[in-house]
Amino acid sequence: MPDTHHIPESPAGIDPAALTHEQLHGWRCALCGTLLTGDRPLGTVTLSQGPTLTTYPLWACDPNCTTENAWRAALTHAAGCEACRTGECETGQRLLDTYSAAIWQEHAEGAG
Repeated sequence: MPDTHHIPESPAGIDPAALTHEQLHGWRCALCGTLLTGDRPLGTVTLSQGPTLTTYPLWACDPNCTTENAWRAALTHAAGCEACRTGECETGQRLLDTYSAAIWQEHAEGAG
């Protein structure tokens, strides 16, 4: 990869040099690296590669990364778990409770 430098207008907490090709092109979350199914804009980063400056819009999970990853974990588990189908799975319930807490926290932060 060519030597890259960033222009200091990137969103807080994001190191443009550490972003992958998939994150720069909006396929994966710029914060957690998860494949995006729903997204929200974060801002832009500008990278210089020699004399060329390229600006990339950055995208993140929507709902937020914590909520999105909790939902994915619950669904992934439930899809392969016979006990989840009968409502007798402690792991499935714990994952669903984690998702519920994350979504409630996200709504509480949005209301405040």
